[in-house]
Amino acid sequence: MKLILHIGTPKTGTTSMQRWFAQNRAALTQQGIRYARAPGAENHRRLMAYARDTDKPDESFARFGITSDESHAAFRNQLQRAIAREVEAHPGMRCFVMSNEHIYSKIDRRPMAERLHALLAPLFDEIEVWLHLRPQVDLLMSNASQLIRMGRHITAASLSRPAIAPDNRFYGYGRFLDEWEPVFGAGNIRLIPFRRRPDITRALIEDLGIDMTGLTEPERVNTALDWRAVALGNTINRSLAAAGHPQRVDYFIDEMPGREKVQPGRAQARQIHTRFEEANRALEARHPELPAADLTPDWDAYPEEGNLHLLDTPCPFEPQLGHMVRRFTEELLRERWLRHSAELRLAQQRKDTAAVQRQRQKRADVAKEMKRLGIEPPAPGPATAKAADPAGPTKGPQAGKPAQKAKTPRKGAGKS
Repeated sequence: MKLILHIGTPKTGTTSMQRWFAQNRAALTQQGIRYARAPGAENHRRLMAYARDTDKPDESFARFGITSDESHAAFRNQLQRAIAREVEAHPGMRCFVMSNEHIYSKIDRRPMAERLHALLAPLFDEIEVWLHLRPQVDLLMSNASQLIRMGRHITAASLSRPAIAPDNRFYGYGRFLDEWEPVFGAGNIRLIPFRRRPDITRALIEDLGIDMTGLTEPERVNTALDWRAVALGNTINRSLAAAGHPQRVDYFIDEMPGREKVQPGRAQARQIHTRFEEANRALEARHPELPAADLTPDWDAYPEEGNLHLLDTPCPFEPQLGHMVRRFTEELLRERWLRHSAELRLAQQRKDTAAVQRQRQKRADVAKEMKRLGIEPPAPGPATAKAADPAGPTKGPQAGKPAQKAKTPRKGAGKS
């Protein structure tokens, strides 16, 4: 059985691809193509968490309960068994598909790649790694949106710093392949040119021969942020940092209007691209299927004058804006905590085990974010106090049920 392992790069339509395959999992299984469920419902981030070194914690470690060598070993054992069970349960598949773009950025050393290979190789006859590559300067600009979501400060200087060079494993594709090719084999790593095949979902549909009858058409999600949204994010993050507050708060930046993406001027873009020209020619020699022209930007897409200089536009009411965002975030998180507490209590009353687990996890996620931001949860009232202890009391009435009133003795009761 064959496995297609899609590992990125980020910001190349990965979210859209993962969502489409997950939404059509049952129908695709009928066609002999199994989009794996064990590593995750949509994004198979558990693969990255499995392969990453324990002493290099990623933010997903907390989500998966990885806090020590022992808990990481338990997580790995559980995932290994879950994937093996899923493969065993679908013996007639012609292909499994797994996808996580964080593998590219987080599993960039040979020992970690070996750990991932050791997990998957015993289960499949063939593993084909798909790596979707675009010109480095294009990747740099599209990645700016993700960095601002993470609370980073994006400036013209940060987008042209000397570290953006071929010896950087994120932008230097050859450096990444140096770590992966000895493990998976150079012939098993397929480089997909973004310029010729920008839609990774469509590329997989075509190459796998998927019959689209009755299937939904893929939709593009998680597009690049407008430069004004990035500038606003800079202002908010800067003001929060100045006030001593953690950054990366929920200010609905993805919902903001405008689609004028962050771009340098054409001359600056050419200057950045020049750093990679020699390395890209060397990559072409290793992988002729990816000519250097595929890693050369479309210069017509870059204006003569870009907008990077606008990302740090001064804001006269920056402290006030940061305070407002902070307060709205506090109130929003408290309301979410209360809502999930109430829904947890209702699920307990209905004895809906799945809903109890779901609401418990949702409330725990909110609590983690509140703790990260230094926000105290609301004081538990009568309703939330019961929901705070999902197991319920060990004695007395069951959680969610009113206590039984003591029966009043009937008149004459107890007489002999």
